[in-house]
Amino acid sequence: MVFMPVKQNRIAVEIVSQLKAAILSGRFKPGERLPTERELTEQFQVSRVVVREAVRELEIKGLVKILQGPTGGAYVTDLSLDHLNSAFLDLLLYNKVSVAELIAARRLIECDIVCSAAARIEDQGARRLQEALDAEQADSPSHAEFVSNRLMFHYLLAELCGNRLLQAIASALFRLTSDVILEVKPVKKVIHRPKEHADILAAVVDHDGPAAARAMQRHLDSMSHQLVQLEGIYRRRRGLRSGDNTPVNPDGEVPGDID
Repeated sequence: MVFMPVKQNRIAVEIVSQLKAAILSGRFKPGERLPTERELTEQFQVSRVVVREAVRELEIKGLVKILQGPTGGAYVTDLSLDHLNSAFLDLLLYNKVSVAELIAARRLIECDIVCSAAARIEDQGARRLQEALDAEQADSPSHAEFVSNRLMFHYLLAELCGNRLLQAIASALFRLTSDVILEVKPVKKVIHRPKEHADILAAVVDHDGPAAARAMQRHLDSMSHQLVQLEGIYRRRRGLRSGDNTPVNPDGEVPGDID
C-alpha cells in the first residue's frame, strides 16, 4: 500500500483542532494560560515552529490572546462578538454589502425579534425597555452616547427575544449602523422620532407580536432613505470608492435627519 506524504500544515491544523476542542469543552477556562510552547512541543511531538503556527491560528480565531514578557503566553479569551462585528464591517468597507442591504437584513431580523420578545416579555424586561426609552430623552454629553442611547432599545429587544443567534447577528448589524452614524455625524441630532420606539414598546408589552412587527417595519422604513444617503459620505470619509452625490456642507457634515 502506498501512502501519501503528510503535509506539514496539516499537522498544525490537527493541533489547532485539539486545542480548540479543549478550550470549547471548558478544559481551559477564559483567562487561563495554555501550556507553554515547550510543553506543547513535547505533548504533540512536533517542532516549536508547528506549535507556534497553531497557536497563532487560535489567536486569529479569537480563542486566545498572546501576551509577551515573563508572564507571557497564550491566554484563553472569553468568546465575544468582536470577530462577527469586524467581519460585517469589512464587508461594508470592501463594498461587498451596502447600507440598503443592511437595512433590509434588519427588517427581516428585527421584525422576528419583536414578535419573539412580545411572546416572552415579563415585567423586568418591560421595565428595562422603558428605561432605555426614557434615556433617549435625556441630554447626552457626546455624540457617541447620543447614538448609543438610541440603539440600546434595539439591543435590549434582541436580548429579550430569547434566540442567541438572532441576538448575535442583530448586534453586529446594530454596530454597523452605529459605525456609519458615528463617522458621518449628521448636522441634526435626530436619529428617530421617539414615538416610533414607543409604539414598538406598547405592542411588545401588550404581547401583540404582529403589531410589534408592523411598528418595527414602519420604524425601519422611516429611516432607511436617510441612512442610505449617508453611505456615500461614510465611504468618502474612509477614503473608499463611492458614487454618492449627497450634498455636504463646508464642515463635511451631511444635512438631514437619520436613524
